[in-house]
Amino acid sequence: MKAFNQEEKFFIEASSDITKSNFKEKILYIIGAWKINNNNNYDYLIMREAFNWKRLAIRIVEYLNLENNLQNLIIEWLMTPHLYATFSEEKFKNLIGFEKYNAYLSYFYGITIERCLISYVEQELLKKQISYGNFVRYQPEEVYSKIYNLEYDDLMNEFLTEFSFDRIKLSEVEFENFTYWCFKKRIENSDPSKLASDTKKGTTFLYNLLESENRRINYKRNLNTKRKKNNLEVL
Repeated sequence: MKAFNQEEKFFIEASSDITKSNFKEKILYIIGAWKINNNNNYDYLIMREAFNWKRLAIRIVEYLNLENNLQNLIIEWLMTPHLYATFSEEKFKNLIGFEKYNAYLSYFYGITIERCLISYVEQELLKKQISYGNFVRYQPEEVYSKIYNLEYDDLMNEFLTEFSFDRIKLSEVEFENFTYWCFKKRIENSDPSKLASDTKKGTTFLYNLLESENRRINYKRNLNTKRKKNNLEVL
């Protein structure tokens, strides 16, 4: 990914009055006003369609060189799983703009939900293996065969040939490209009922994951509050 150009740097610096109370809105405002040329290869725009806004946000935060506590707070916000940056869907859409919101939905369904679908099917196969007392062991290739009717190696080889990537040097961005490419392949080759079923499986897995993460965060928050209270009582 190329470094920011002078126009982008100027825009970030002009919008850099970021504080602990406004950082979410400010960063999403910068992203909403960000100019994206679909003819360029951005690491935050997968296959020139699917927008990973968090990757762009991290690059902006790193460029700003903020005070450590504020930067850590922002990174924690970005790394915590949430659908709309902790806002309502409507407010999130208004902050980043309609075009980028639609590109984010492409990322959400084409990469986030697609990976959740893969995890859901893997979970199903593991449960089946356990129910047979481990006498029947599933192979990792079965996950992809069940979803795409092709084994992982066949899919990956086709992807690498089409885009001329080096398998040894694949980065996270290129794996996102692979996932999104698989998603589009599945859309082309599935009937509507199977598409709906697969989307539901992926969405179910994601919401269970978010629910579990929220419980963990609330437990940690309550534990910290209890510790602070106990420390005050000791004092």
